[in-house]
Amino acid sequence: MSPAQIEESPHHITLPAADFQALASGGGSPEVIGKLRQAEHSRRLVMLRALLDASRGVAPIDEAWVALERAEKHDPYAVASVLMHPQVGAWLSYALRRHHGGTTSTAPAGHDFAQLHAVAIAASAATGQAYRATVPLTDGRALIPQFGLAFFDGCPRWSGAEAETEDGRIRLRHGDQLIDVPPSAGDGNGWWPLRRLTVGQDVRLTVWLDDLDPMRDLADPVPPRRLSPPEFQWWANLLRDAWAILVSDHRPMAEAIAAGVTSLVPLPVGDGWGTRSASTGDAFGAIMCSPPPDAVELAVSLAHEFTHIKLGGLMHLHTLTEGSGRPCLYAPWRDDPRPAGGLLQGIYAFMAIADFWRVRPSRAADVATDFEYAYAHLQTTEALGIALRDGNLTERGRDFAEGLGATMRQWPDDVDPRARAMARLVADAHRAGWRIRHCRPRAEDVAALTESLLTGNADPVAAGESEVLPDLGMKHWSAARLGLARRQLLAPQRLAEARDEDWGAALTAADITLFAGEHDKAAAAFSEEIALDPESVDAWTGLGLALARGSQQPAAASALLRRPELVMAVHRASDAAHSPVAVAAWVAARSPLEAQAIHEDH
Repeated sequence: MSPAQIEESPHHITLPAADFQALASGGGSPEVIGKLRQAEHSRRLVMLRALLDASRGVAPIDEAWVALERAEKHDPYAVASVLMHPQVGAWLSYALRRHHGGTTSTAPAGHDFAQLHAVAIAASAATGQAYRATVPLTDGRALIPQFGLAFFDGCPRWSGAEAETEDGRIRLRHGDQLIDVPPSAGDGNGWWPLRRLTVGQDVRLTVWLDDLDPMRDLADPVPPRRLSPPEFQWWANLLRDAWAILVSDHRPMAEAIAAGVTSLVPLPVGDGWGTRSASTGDAFGAIMCSPPPDAVELAVSLAHEFTHIKLGGLMHLHTLTEGSGRPCLYAPWRDDPRPAGGLLQGIYAFMAIADFWRVRPSRAADVATDFEYAYAHLQTTEALGIALRDGNLTERGRDFAEGLGATMRQWPDDVDPRARAMARLVADAHRAGWRIRHCRPRAEDVAALTESLLTGNADPVAAGESEVLPDLGMKHWSAARLGLARRQLLAPQRLAEARDEDWGAALTAADITLFAGEHDKAAAAFSEEIALDPESVDAWTGLGLALARGSQQPAAASALLRRPELVMAVHRASDAAHSPVAVAAWVAARSPLEAQAIHEDH
């Protein structure tokens, strides 16, 4: 724990080749997860040393370091548990990021560093050691990792509280307010304890249900949102049922999750999302999730986010991608462009989602479950191709991606044709929708194709690649057509009602017709929409989807699905002198299209 110990261990842990391959196959035993935890513990120590160095001349935290060393000599396991608390990692990352100008705050410069005293209080209390320090207060709140949150009245925005611990008992004081925290304290007297849940029998999962820690979200500090007793029990019941699903259907993954996940953070529902889940490499072991509709959805989220956690730990040991990190790659599950590392993270997580649905006992008899598998499988397969072609993979990263592909090729191709067709429709819709929103064709290509269209010049135009534009606003636009696909499979008689529901408000009558399978009629309806609003991106992509599944115009369909942004730009530049279908057919005939992963076997 000492600076000397850290400096003497420049290579803290390596991962054997067999363990790397296990992770690259989508697996990873509890023993492998344990090695990732060891590596993360080593990383935390290095970050602590970096924090100590950065604090020089800013905040006096040397005594906290000494207290941690003293506690570790008494009980190394207990101190490691505190340091490996996920939100301690998130705080370390935030404090260092802020120190180096990566984020901003109105807090005093030493406020973030001073949280090390709170960590030392937690470690000292956990090991029965005495320690006294000033811990930071934000709006009167002080967080003691793994213990809970103290809150005082009448405090300025940024201040401090005197904290001490002896024989495992914590006391905090601000002015004449004293908070005495006995063991197993409940809510009250200015204190909210961090609550814990254990579920399962033969395979047990124990997590902190964290509604308190300011570093429990993805990046910057957030205020607490205390769950009421009924809300806490709702989460407890849901986690119990979700865990039963994972243990029953995905026992190897459940055993690994039990070894690696230690924190579950309830998130508020966000605009434009269904169930929202997240994780971060800075908080190894933490899963964030908004209230899901049922236990199955929570089980999917646990599998999804745990896979991110595994890869986050692996990427701290091995460089899997290189390059600028610019968000310019298509990820079939995201509405915005992704950087190479983000794409690889998504591939790994969506492989886990596909595998979850693949082995669901209900899949053989339930076309809706089969759709979830087919769609996640299509998304992951396409993204793997993009990563191997354009994802800036290192040699080790390519080994990892190829290992995932090898595992997926072993899965049987036993999807219901209805589920397969609907999955392909939604996949094509998302890809085309992404391109028309985020890709800007070269101005010279648009000009050349427009001139040839207006003059009838049949010479080919060598159109180059479009520029990918980042999505600074993180807009979400694809949920409605995905929801429509699920409605068509679950309750086709209620398809038209989707437009009357909040999630389907952006759908049009043409969308309903398309998903009902009336493709030629849908093509005519989308053409009419474009005539009324030539800038309707959903009408343009809908036209391509309908033409691809109808009986005519395969070339126009291909152009609209492969390069919708180019077709729309030429139509705009030509002042709509020709129909959308005619423009698409002209672009297809005059300009070789970029190779895209478009499904041609509709």
